[in-house]
Amino acid sequence: MGLFDIFKKKTESTFPENELEKCLMQAALNFSAQKQFYQKLLWNQLFILTSENSISQIGNENTEDNTTIQCVIFENGHIPIFTSTNRIFDKGIIKEMVPHLSLKGQDLFKVLKGSTFILNPYSDFAKELIPEEIESLLNGTIYNRIDEQELENKKSQEFEEIFVQAGKKQEGLIVLDGYKNKELKEAEKSKLEESIKGFQKCLEINPEHWQSMVLMSKALQRLERHQEALEQLEIAFKIELENHIIPMEASLEALHLKDIEKAIFYSEESLKRNPNDFALLGNHAMTLLVAKKDQEAKETIDKAIKLQPNDAINKNVQSIIRDVIAKKRKRPTFEDAVR
Repeated sequence: MGLFDIFKKKTESTFPENELEKCLMQAALNFSAQKQFYQKLLWNQLFILTSENSISQIGNENTEDNTTIQCVIFENGHIPIFTSTNRIFDKGIIKEMVPHLSLKGQDLFKVLKGSTFILNPYSDFAKELIPEEIESLLNGTIYNRIDEQELENKKSQEFEEIFVQAGKKQEGLIVLDGYKNKELKEAEKSKLEESIKGFQKCLEINPEHWQSMVLMSKALQRLERHQEALEQLEIAFKIELENHIIPMEASLEALHLKDIEKAIFYSEESLKRNPNDFALLGNHAMTLLVAKKDQEAKETIDKAIKLQPNDAINKNVQSIIRDVIAKKRKRPTFEDAVR
């Protein structure tokens, strides 16, 4: 859970009513505002309940200097604290005036060191403050963590923008789970080249982003750069272990390269990931037929037809396989298999 995951944004008529509450609200909406919130939290006055007039139990917290502060503790062990006195009465849960103590945030956290706090528990803007978070606030390391996260967020945003733009360059030019063999115009080739450069930038930021590898391979495929396409798919195949389209596409590229062993291997791997996909079974049957594994091809296409009896493509594959076995037609070539 992130530092601010517990925030809940709604509307409240009296909120915000001071600078700390303004910062609290801004931090819930904008990560970059967290530094200012923590600074205000440390140096502003906070309010803590010290009365039995509450639905919660009372506890005694001993400080390191042998003084004792009596405060309200919720049943889950959290200590409620507030950014203003009005926050104590949010939603009318506490209806009457209750004794409370005001301390600067830094002093309160030192006195009750090791406690878990809940800031404004009755408000629509509430935040849990765990001991590790408080410790890092007191020693200042929390600001380093925020800086690191901001840098990471910036990289993620940059990555997303590059990825989206690269994908837009491919619109109308590729089929994600199939193959287009329509001739490309020069302008279309340029778009695909630009998309490849975009996905390469994505991989410089995140070398294991298999989605970029797959989309890059589709652009390379359309540009007839099949060896490069297969190389990208083989890397993606080792990273993403569940997606069946990756080995399916790798099998297709292997057929383009007339590498029948790889074509069968990746076709089988695709079926391992999605064993009852009738389209994958049809593709695998055709690959087996090209490899002269006729009986396996027949068994595979029969299974595909059983799963989807009315699929026109698989019916055609079944007819081809039967005719080849009966020597009524020539065996399909690699070129036939990728059409």
